[in-house]
Amino acid sequence: MSRRESEVTEAQVRVVRTGHGANCSSVGSVIDTLFATATLGSAVFAAVLAALKREDLRVVGGGEPPPDPPTTTPPAEAA
Repeated sequence: MSRRESEVTEAQVRVVRTGHGANCSSVGSVIDTLFATATLGSAVFAAVLAALKREDLRVVGGGEPPPDPPTTTPPAEAA
């Protein structure tokens, strides 16, 4: 088979698509769609977690200061 015989001719081509996913299989399009939705879902999930982040409790105004933590003294050495 010569090179001329293996080339695709204009008569053999039915449709040529342009743009994203052009001339690819349906499986490739599904994979692209799943990737895009997973990326978008991850971004939404990160935004929700950032919105629900806990903050430290801060008391504003009067009140007593917290007590000092207890200190422990080392045991006395035997003489």
